[in-house]
Amino acid sequence: MIKKFFLIFSLVLFTTLLYAQSLRWHLVKDAGIEWSVKKTDTAHTDHIEMSGRQVSIILTYGTDINKQLILKRQLIFPMLRTIPNDTHASLSYTFDHPLPPVEIAGEAMQEIPFSFSFNGYIKIKSGSNNGLITSREIFSSTDKAAVIEKITIYNKAAVATDIKIPNYSKTDTTAADKGVYGRYLLNTKIYESGIYSLKPNDKLSYFIVYSGRKESDQPYKFSVDYEAIKRENLVKEFTKQLVLETPDQTLNKMFSFAKIRAAESIFDTKNGLMHGPGGGAYYAAIWANDQAEYMNPFFPFLGYPAGNESAINSFKLFASYINKDNKPIPSSVIAEGTDVWHGAGDRGDQAMIAYGASRFALAYADTAEAKNLCH
Repeated sequence: MIKKFFLIFSLVLFTTLLYAQSLRWHLVKDAGIEWSVKKTDTAHTDHIEMSGRQVSIILTYGTDINKQLILKRQLIFPMLRTIPNDTHASLSYTFDHPLPPVEIAGEAMQEIPFSFSFNGYIKIKSGSNNGLITSREIFSSTDKAAVIEKITIYNKAAVATDIKIPNYSKTDTTAADKGVYGRYLLNTKIYESGIYSLKPNDKLSYFIVYSGRKESDQPYKFSVDYEAIKRENLVKEFTKQLVLETPDQTLNKMFSFAKIRAAESIFDTKNGLMHGPGGGAYYAAIWANDQAEYMNPFFPFLGYPAGNESAINSFKLFASYINKDNKPIPSSVIAEGTDVWHGAGDRGDQAMIAYGASRFALAYADTAEAKNLCH
């Protein structure tokens, strides 16, 4: 009996310790969630996806065995189509080339993170050289094919420190025969370069923009502070609508974050707005389950105009394949609406679309639109 008791006690203790070790994140009052990096933490990475109308980023972040910052940026450009132009033909590019270092008093800037937080975008706070503190905010542009990093350096030391921000711009080019629209240009650019003397209790910011465009398009000069404001306002719009209030604050926050992820992942294609699941592979297309059945009926409750528009657009795209011969319509409309995938070919997908259209029409509560969708 005693042996059995100690065995159960040991299992409970082991489970508790294991759970305590894995519980890196905690809620932040009136904000998001935060991972406070402890000295005892082992090397660890995580990842998150953020999207805008023209881009998506899968950001891998964390710390290595030396507590140094790890960042990996995989950008997906849904409207820069590759060949063959199928379901997975969104241009994907990992911006992993090393950048020239920022210099602090003549030495390369170090970043030893002490916290990672998320509330619609990733924010990383780190200790750096000479008693300086850095804050790195990473987010997708709301409407351009770009991802922005805003790095702010705070001088918490008692003396002024010299800071050198490098002047840097690098463009990589894809092969013309691999792109539907020819060559694509992938640019990394540092804004606000120069040499500064940072006084005690003062701060300065510089920006890194990762972007993609067609070779035929003109380069764009980003106003990165404006991009940050647009992202912040969009997140606030999602957060204040359809608020879940339960005794469980973790559940409330999960629902809030789910709204952001669902509503941000809408892409402005040549055939209108299309919601996409993302995940590095599913963009600029619609599916009978993901959009028609699951996502579209949710948007009227959120009251998000772009979400409602993407829902209506998806039902119209599916409806365009209805035929008098009663043949199955496509399971998905892909490649910005220019092609289809007939993978299933059964009545199950048709039922999903019909069910989703009915649910959307009831929630949207527009009689004229309901007649258009459900005639």
